[in-house]
Amino acid sequence: MTQIIIGRDPQTGQFRLTANGKSMVTGEKDSVPKGISREHVSVTIDDDGRVTLRNLNIENDTFVNNIGIETKRISKGDAIQLGKEHFPLDWGLIEPFIPKFADIRPLKKVWDDYQQQLLDMQIRERRSGVMRSATGLITMAAMVLSVFTGRDNPLFLALYVLAGIVSAFFFVKAFRDSSKIPKQQQEIRDSLPQKYVCPQCGHFMGNQSYEVISQGRACPHCKAIYIK
Repeated sequence: MTQIIIGRDPQTGQFRLTANGKSMVTGEKDSVPKGISREHVSVTIDDDGRVTLRNLNIENDTFVNNIGIETKRISKGDAIQLGKEHFPLDWGLIEPFIPKFADIRPLKKVWDDYQQQLLDMQIRERRSGVMRSATGLITMAAMVLSVFTGRDNPLFLALYVLAGIVSAFFFVKAFRDSSKIPKQQQEIRDSLPQKYVCPQCGHFMGNQSYEVISQGRACPHCKAIYIK
């Protein structure tokens, strides 16, 4: 949880923000009305990114969407005004303190689909290898037949011709696949960096499985907290 104290810096007349024991001033000099106190409001940001605005003194005037408040949950788009002058507090002063979130749950399907595509290609290659072995089986059947019936048997000749046709077919197929399959594998691998990215910053999550990535707390690039 983060808490920011916001008010007017008495020396410079700028907004002063204090968080985690550190203070900073922002805006034009003497731009903040004197009706805004040194510690006018606090902004509390919880670990889920919810933002709560709290008036720190009953004498202070604090408005959200032109309605006076003491404590209110706020979000981007709300008009926050301080003091009797209704001086606007820019959401941009608060936003850097709000943690970013990245819903990485859809990445599980991206990774699973990627693995399934690679697995399907391996299965197709192995099935092709099994089918190529049919040539040897047909040839063996022809040789066994020739032992019992002689080589003049028409079935023996038919089996040899069939073995030759099957062998030629798989030779042509293997020749085509020798260039086709590596290209398909490369296309699958090239598509991963385009889809397997942080939803917040778009950086590639690497060749780590979703299970490994989901063990982390936040994106190493943008520090967005994972929703998983």
